[in-house]
Amino acid sequence: MGSASKPRVDVGVVTWNTRDLTVEALRRLLDTPTTCELRLLVRDNASTDGTADAIASRVPEAELDRGDANLGFAGGVNTILARSDAPWFLALNSDAWPEPGAIDRMVAIAERHPRAAAVAPRLERPDGELEHSTHRFPSVSLAVAAALGPAVIGRRRARDLLLEGSWGHDEACEVDWAVGAALLLRRDALDELGGFDERYFMYVEDLEWCWRARRAGWAVRFEPGAVVRHVGNASGAQAYGDRRTAEYLRNTYRFYRSTHGPLSTAALRAGNLAGAVRLWAQGRVRGDDDMARHWRSQLATHWGRNKSHG
Repeated sequence: MGSASKPRVDVGVVTWNTRDLTVEALRRLLDTPTTCELRLLVRDNASTDGTADAIASRVPEAELDRGDANLGFAGGVNTILARSDAPWFLALNSDAWPEPGAIDRMVAIAERHPRAAAVAPRLERPDGELEHSTHRFPSVSLAVAAALGPAVIGRRRARDLLLEGSWGHDEACEVDWAVGAALLLRRDALDELGGFDERYFMYVEDLEWCWRARRAGWAVRFEPGAVVRHVGNASGAQAYGDRRTAEYLRNTYRFYRSTHGPLSTAALRAGNLAGAVRLWAQGRVRGDDDMARHWRSQLATHWGRNKSHG
């Protein structure tokens, strides 16, 4: 039992074949000062690179569940939730760690906003580069606005829509959903809504959970004063390689079709396709081969091809 002045936070981390990076991230987490009482709960999804052994040896504070199957991120988090009883649950990627004061700040914001089901921090790469991690829910109007770009819709409108390149993650606000690399969840909301949807093995489980929360009258808060470092795609790159963006987009369309139907999904694809074409062309004009290659790789998925997962 913790002191009444010390909020209890269960930190849930799912691991899969990221041994050295995970051990470093967990040690950074535990060695960073906090006024909260942390309990570290880890689920290893049957890693084959010695991740579980390394955690047991170098992070003995962790309560480690050595799984014999890869349940995916959503399934792994749900096994941790079944072991968790703290008022606050921090879902944290295995390649992420909080800066000093970040967890304290997220808890304080959540306590200040009792209808906040989740509080998202500002995600930055280890070198300080911003990760665009908060969004409006996907919609046809959002896809059209993104396709037209800030030059047409205006920079203020683009910022209000949280479009990448226009929204600097520099102001505390409500958002529709946030990337689950680091997300503080309220126990009361988890009890009401349940855990992540295991139909999404990896990617979009965070979007779907926030959708359920918002529909049930909860809010999702973003707090820039809490910073979490996130390497990004450590497990996803191994699981999907160059296909990880396509897998994310396929899951997004699966989610959208289940909530909005096939006609609206076709319109969403068209809007996203137009945006990808614009940005591909922009990359070509600028001579930015990486940008052009990135957006060209998305065209088939937006067009509706390569739909083996939905």
